[in-house]
Amino acid sequence: MGAARNVVHKGAYSAVAVAALIGIATLLAGCGGGNGTPAQPADVTVPAGKHNAQDVEFTEEMVEHNLEVVAMSRLAAKKATNAQVKSLAAKIKAAHAPKVAELSAWLKAWGEPVPTMDPTPHMTPHMSPHMTHSPSPGTPTASHSPGMMDEHELSDLRHASGKQFDKMYVEAMIHQYSEAVDEAKIEQAKGLYPPAKKLAAEIVTNYPAEIVKMQALLKKL
Repeated sequence: MGAARNVVHKGAYSAVAVAALIGIATLLAGCGGGNGTPAQPADVTVPAGKHNAQDVEFTEEMVEHNLEVVAMSRLAAKKATNAQVKSLAAKIKAAHAPKVAELSAWLKAWGEPVPTMDPTPHMTPHMSPHMTHSPSPGTPTASHSPGMMDEHELSDLRHASGKQFDKMYVEAMIHQYSEAVDEAKIEQAKGLYPPAKKLAAEIVTNYPAEIVKMQALLKKL
């Protein structure tokens, strides 16, 4: 997630209020199942405010973060064997799924690419989803591997089962949350857009306690 992107940012300017229908792309059966994606709010209004390149990078990273934890938590809802792990997955999915629409709306308002989970057609069981950036008009789509968890790690999670899956899922969530804290600290220091800085502050404040809880759960598995 921390990798720099070769995206030309347009500089700081005021974002206009927009309303957009934004859904999470349909995931592979292993991740999303047949029940579709979480319902998204019909209208997402983007708060006005100046932003800079750091805000764009942080927002892209947070979209990826939320997409990834939702995908893995859907998988856990089906495959986890431990009741506490299933409960954790449900909590994480409920908390993170709505953020995708909100953060994607920021990027769209800024004229920036929006990361999505792309279930590539003809994908074999040993291949896994990859991130793509939805292009601006006239711009070709560029592949982008998942930010916090590479394709091999996600594939391993998809093929794990039983107690091994439970442990791998919790470890993945600890990794995801830890990486998000690191990125949020950078946003606090270098960002400009008030809503993004507010989100970063919430992550820095709240995620460490969640990480401690997950570490305690991992010891029991």
